Amino acid sequence: MMRHRTRALVSVAVVAIGGTLVGACAPDPPSAIVGLSVKACDTGLESGSGAFVAPGIVLTAAHVVAGATTITIERPGIGSPMVGEIIGFDPINDLAYIKVDDRTTQHLQVATSAAGAGDVGTAYVVRKGTVVSLPIEIARPVNIRTEDIYIDTMTNRPGFELVADIDAGDSGGVVVVDSKVVGIVWARSNLAPDRAYAMDIVAGLASVDEQLATGVIGDDAAGTPIDLARCY
Repeated sequence: MMRHRTRALVSVAVVAIGGTLVGACAPDPPSAIVGLSVKACDTGLESGSGAFVAPGIVLTAAHVVAGATTITIERPGIGSPMVGEIIGFDPINDLAYIKVDDRTTQHLQVATSAAGAGDVGTAYVVRKGTVVSLPIEIARPVNIRTEDIYIDTMTNRPGFELVADIDAGDSGGVVVVDSKVVGIVWARSNLAPDRAYAMDIVAGLASVDEQLATGVIGDDAAGTPIDLARCY
């Protein structure tokens, strides 16, 4: 597996399976979609995507905000940029919650049942300050043998193989099926241009949900305290 040492989307080598992209038409993007600009250990700013999933709470990929010293969240074309703070962080499943002082923003519902093979929907990402709606099809649910975001520990990450035109830098974008968020974009294939991967959040949100409920960013699966200042 190839990994970029930035907040750009990681790449995964896979064998392509049959399937074609779903139709080019996609629904208008919801106002809950955000772009993230992150200043971390690297020089300059890195970017990613996410979405409000509760009042004042943005869901994104953990590797987008790992080591962040400053997180700026912006709804393209709507309002002013907001400062974010990590309140949930799971380096194993690559998911994070970011808190902002804005509880008036509309948010997306999170699915309570997993999507399945053949389901179609939309991935929403922010590219160059613009929300882009990408038609997707779920090729199959998968348990991906991969590393945590720090490349320390091997894990089986529950997710979806997508038929989708995902680019580097799209990490953290939400995958929406039937108007509900079912996944978070975290990787693309480096063999097939129309293949990508998303975390199954129905299976993977337990850790960050517990952190949100307790107000404490707890230990990771290896029993080691999570160091939010650690660089990705």
